Amino acid sequence: MIDQKQTNKLCLRWKGKQRRIGITGGIASGKTIIGDFLYQAKQWPILDADLYAHEALRAESQIYKKVLFRYGKKIIQNSNKNDQIINRKALANIVFQNDHEKKWIEGLIHPFVNKRIGEELEKLKSKSVVILIIPLLFEKNYTDLCSEICYVDCTRTLQLKRLQSRDKCSLEEANQRIDAQWENSFKKKFADHVINNSNDDETWKQQLKKLYNF
Repeated sequence: MIDQKQTNKLCLRWKGKQRRIGITGGIASGKTIIGDFLYQAKQWPILDADLYAHEALRAESQIYKKVLFRYGKKIIQNSNKNDQIINRKALANIVFQNDHEKKWIEGLIHPFVNKRIGEELEKLKSKSVVILIIPLLFEKNYTDLCSEICYVDCTRTLQLKRLQSRDKCSLEEANQRIDAQWENSFKKKFADHVINNSNDDETWKQQLKKLYNF
């Protein structure tokens, strides 16, 4: 799947004084809810890569204009020329069905996300602990930003159920989105901690309390 050079990168960790907890996992595994729980319990600030990805596509941004120019009416949510909003579901359907298009849009969005994370880390440099929620943490080589990586694990069956419910997508679309990421079992090997979120009984809370001593 990857070569030795890439494997070595997956093992890299942040060595600075600030404790940076990277939270990752498969799509719809529960990363956000776990990050929010830690914030409520410990008041650790959160940097969420998904929020910056949404910010990248904000109306009238340069990335928004490039995406709109490339896909046009296929991804426009409404027809008002003065208020054209990108239909994110329509855009997702395009990129998850075409690897070339996926790479193109990632080439626009990920540098922006990387820049925004760097800016926010600079603002938070006085904080002793920061949480980084990064879905593609391994795939996009963010390991060296994290002093430790917490992998949120759940079954594919539950991922599909949550994804279909959350994004109102078909089973086929949900499978495509999961398949677009690396295998869960592979990424777990490079995590420092694994939180099991395969049940709906919130046992993950006890796992987090034990892991982070509260």
